[in-house]
Amino acid sequence: MKVLIIGAGQVGAAITGALAGEKVDVVVIDLHGERLQQLRDVYDIQTVAGSGSNPKVLADAGVASCDMIVAVTDSDEVNMVACAIAKQRAPHAIKVARIRERAFLEDAEDSVLGDKGFGVDHAINPELVATDRIIGLLEVPFATDVADFGNGIRLVGIRMPSGSPLEGKTFAQLRSESPDLKILVTTRIRHGESVVPRGHDDIHGGDTLFAVSRTDDLPGLAKLLRFPWHTPKRLTIAGGGGIGALLSSRLEKFGKYSIKVIEPDAARANQLSEDLERALVLHGSPTDENLLFEENIRDCDVFVAALDEAETNVMAALNAKRLGARRVIALTDKMSYVPIIENAGVDAVVSPRALAIGTILHHIRKGKVKVVIPYGEAGQAEVIAFEALETAPVVGKPLRDVKFPHGAIVGALARGGKAFIPDGNDVITPGDDVYVFANKTAIPKLERMMAVRLDFF
Repeated sequence: MKVLIIGAGQVGAAITGALAGEKVDVVVIDLHGERLQQLRDVYDIQTVAGSGSNPKVLADAGVASCDMIVAVTDSDEVNMVACAIAKQRAPHAIKVARIRERAFLEDAEDSVLGDKGFGVDHAINPELVATDRIIGLLEVPFATDVADFGNGIRLVGIRMPSGSPLEGKTFAQLRSESPDLKILVTTRIRHGESVVPRGHDDIHGGDTLFAVSRTDDLPGLAKLLRFPWHTPKRLTIAGGGGIGALLSSRLEKFGKYSIKVIEPDAARANQLSEDLERALVLHGSPTDENLLFEENIRDCDVFVAALDEAETNVMAALNAKRLGARRVIALTDKMSYVPIIENAGVDAVVSPRALAIGTILHHIRKGKVKVVIPYGEAGQAEVIAFEALETAPVVGKPLRDVKFPHGAIVGALARGGKAFIPDGNDVITPGDDVYVFANKTAIPKLERMMAVRLDFF
């Protein structure tokens, strides 16, 4: 498969890294030669210097022979024009564009992005995806990560604290405490190593667990793991631009939160105070301890650090946690900061860039893939939702008899619009949505298992 990536900024570079690891033929276009050189120094890829909206540059990059075009520059216009040209030169290719202006995304009935317009097959908006993830974290107050699969099924990440009463217990012992609770721990991460836990494996403080559960069972999961269930009411959002503004607007419409927004830029604070109806907008620095004390940070249920500058964002998150905010969620695309943030007690970290990569991987995977969601440290594991095809090797057998690759497990099945967590007696039937949780090393074999056998043709 050949993929053309337009834009070698943070998002483009991250997608390049993910696809290069997939043994995909990657070509990258960017105006900045130094960015391209950095990518060539790390990955075995082809690069072309120039604008992604220039037909000659696209031709030099071999757009006509590409299977996918991914336009992720900082300019919506360049991304859309690149897709429009690709629509003519490579009509067979999947065209993905990063679109920041939400007006393009909201115009669903007569979209200028679609077939009658710029030919964008899939639009990526990292801000929207990150906002959805934060809202999910608010709804599951003990989780470090949340992914909603629809059909009432969620994946939740949980960091086990030091001194947990579950220290040393095996997963078999844990299951015996609540045999009727339908949950499945799909992944345990310890000291950076990700495994699919078996019954004899145990739990240590500092472990990160990922469990798949029905939404209605999440309070039971919290009780099982000895976490309190605090429904948040008082929220403070640091930063009123981009994700901060979008999150404030979305949460305000729910009508169940008391929201404060702290914005250091006066003009932006004024504009936000006009745009929001009930939220209190404060002009000031979210790193100012005096301001946080005055605004009763100790009474804050959730503090969301959503500032534009990564270093300031980390400082705001650490300050809020130190000064008594009950729960802190931090945004960052600098993965090197994540261990520092987590070790300092920040409860959850959201990376808009990492979330955007899942949209791209969705179209790279073999088989009839519906969803791909990277999770875990540096996205070392993935949830992949396959549609079970009639002659795929996994169909028609009890799950206990299917030899899945080491590091992969079926966590949920959806059939007829209803999802459930299976056991070894359940059988995958044609048309099922099969949610498989897998480490990176297991994915190639997993793809072969979920694909149609050649003799079907």
